[in-house]
Amino acid sequence: MNYLSNHKKIMLILTENCNLRCKYCYELEKKRHTMDFETARRIIRDSLSRMDGYDTAVIELHGGEPFMNFELIKQIDAFVVDNYDFPILFRTTTNGTCIHEEVQEWLKERRERYEIMLSLDGKRSDHDLNRVTVNGNGSFDLIDIDFFAETWKNCPVSMTISEDTIGNMAKNTIWIQEKGMECLNAFQWATEWNLKKTYLLLKRELKKLVKYYSDNADKHVCLLLNYQLLNFNKEITQDFRYCVEIDDPIECYDANGKYAPCHGFTEFTVGDPEIAKEFSEMSVKDFIIEPRNACYGCQLVRLCRICFAANHMLTGDMQNQNEEICLFNQICILAGMQIELNRSQRYENKKISNEYLETIKRIQCYIDQRGQLDVKHDFFS
Repeated sequence: MNYLSNHKKIMLILTENCNLRCKYCYELEKKRHTMDFETARRIIRDSLSRMDGYDTAVIELHGGEPFMNFELIKQIDAFVVDNYDFPILFRTTTNGTCIHEEVQEWLKERRERYEIMLSLDGKRSDHDLNRVTVNGNGSFDLIDIDFFAETWKNCPVSMTISEDTIGNMAKNTIWIQEKGMECLNAFQWATEWNLKKTYLLLKRELKKLVKYYSDNADKHVCLLLNYQLLNFNKEITQDFRYCVEIDDPIECYDANGKYAPCHGFTEFTVGDPEIAKEFSEMSVKDFIIEPRNACYGCQLVRLCRICFAANHMLTGDMQNQNEEICLFNQICILAGMQIELNRSQRYENKKISNEYLETIKRIQCYIDQRGQLDVKHDFFS
């Protein structure tokens, strides 16, 4: 994935419309609102006039399905190229069904400044369980997967793991990896899981993935099992905030140009204008862990992939963490550490430092002391 250092991030929800009806979609209010160019230009001009020491920018083009408003994407691109001479990267996540012919050629010409993430939940059978069209048909065959794999090296793929597809999690992850794409797999967050059923399936599938990554040291480990383990040693200060990339300076604007601290707190997502209004004066810097939060004081908090917005979607309270996801995170951390240990033992170029090894032991001990899992240190060996 591309990265611009010292960047400011602007997220534009170009349209609330989508041609799919994914079973796990958390965007509640698909009212078909679309952003117009004047609104987009005003937001970009205003935001980029307030760089506050940042010397690069990332503009995220969001939806719905953003390429249902392709004309606006073209207008935004031309405006940015004509008016700004510092590095600006475009990012977008797409279901891929609108990326054909003209759109493909347009993106190919601009692939150096566009980072595209494809939403793909694995092979046809599992993808089509989750991601159907408005008519209820599967969407897999509407996607030119080879275009993404060939246009962007290690093209990132967003693979959502649902209760219906967790039993094939390893197969689908490996299939994406073998196509030369980067698998950014994650659990469906804003839902109640059948823990008794899915926990056993998760352990079984993680065993398969540990073996795959241990046997294939050249493969980049999927997001679900890839952790910066030394972060466990960092002090948890009072102002620590969780969420992936929560520390990015981010401004989010819905299709009507209304500000929100992130996509998960727009009216489009929360479904209630009054609730959305409560968050309209906040920024990500206001998202702190309160003592009533189950994550408060937990040393794993720098490793777990958890989200204030997902908490709010599920419980109506941004501080109320999903217990199932807490357990899933712990077992995935153990699996990720086992991959590191296996690779270190088998491959000279994968040796880990004594500090890293000691950190792994500390994390294992910490998870044992929490007493929530019935797995042992050698469970994944």
